[in-house]
Amino acid sequence: DIGCPEDEFAAFCDQHPDRTVVVYANTSAAVKARADWVVTSSIAVELIEYLDQRNEKILWAPDKHLGNYVRSKTGADVLCWDGACIVHEEFKAQGLEDLKAAYPGSAVLVHPESPASVVEMADVVGSTSQLIKAAQDMDNQTFIVATDKGIFYKMQQLAPHKTFVEAPTAGSGAACRSCAHCPWMAMNGLENTLAVLEDDNGCGQEIFVDPTLAAKAMKPLDRMLEFGARLKP
Repeated sequence: DIGCPEDEFAAFCDQHPDRTVVVYANTSAAVKARADWVVTSSIAVELIEYLDQRNEKILWAPDKHLGNYVRSKTGADVLCWDGACIVHEEFKAQGLEDLKAAYPGSAVLVHPESPASVVEMADVVGSTSQLIKAAQDMDNQTFIVATDKGIFYKMQQLAPHKTFVEAPTAGSGAACRSCAHCPWMAMNGLENTLAVLEDDNGCGQEIFVDPTLAAKAMKPLDRMLEFGARLKP
C-alpha cells in the first residue's frame, strides 16, 4: 500500500505489542497478515465495541479519519496509523456548508473516512451500502454525497426520482482537485476485467501471492467474516 507500507506498518505494530491490530479491508495481503482483525466500514463500530468490551486496546490502520470516527462512537482506546483516503481527505466542511445553503432541504450523506469536520455535518454517516440504503429510505428529494462518485450510478438507479449532488472537495466555490474520484477504483473497468479473463497467453495479468503470506492474511479476514455473520438478524 502507498499509504501503509508493509515494513513501516510492521515496525509501528512492534512498537505497540499490547494492542490488537485492526486493519481496513482496503489493504495489502502483507498488511492483513500482520493484523489480528480485518474490518469493513459497515461493521467497524460494532467490532471495536466488541473488542472494547473485552478491554482490548486497538491499533487501527490505515485510515485515521475512519479510526477517529470509530473512537468517537465507541469511546475505545484507538491508536491510529497516520493514513487517509486520497478522495475522502479532500472533502471540506466550508464548501459543504455553502452547498447545503444552495440546496435547502437536502440531506448530507458522508462516508466515515471523511475528516471529522465533514462527518459532523452529516445527516447519515455510513458505508457505501448504508449510504445507498439511506438515499432510498429517506424522504429528502436531494442528497449531497461525500464519498467516491462511483456510488452515484447505484443511487440514481435505485432512486431515479431523486437528485444527487457531489460534495465539494479542495478549493473554493466548489472547485475541486480530486472531484470525488478515486483513480485506483476507476481502473476496475469492464474492458480491464475482460482483458484479464481473456488473457490466455500469460501477459502478466495474474497476481500471485505467496501461499504462506496468503494463509496469514486469511486468518483476520475469516475472523471478521465470522463476526459479521453473528451480527446478522
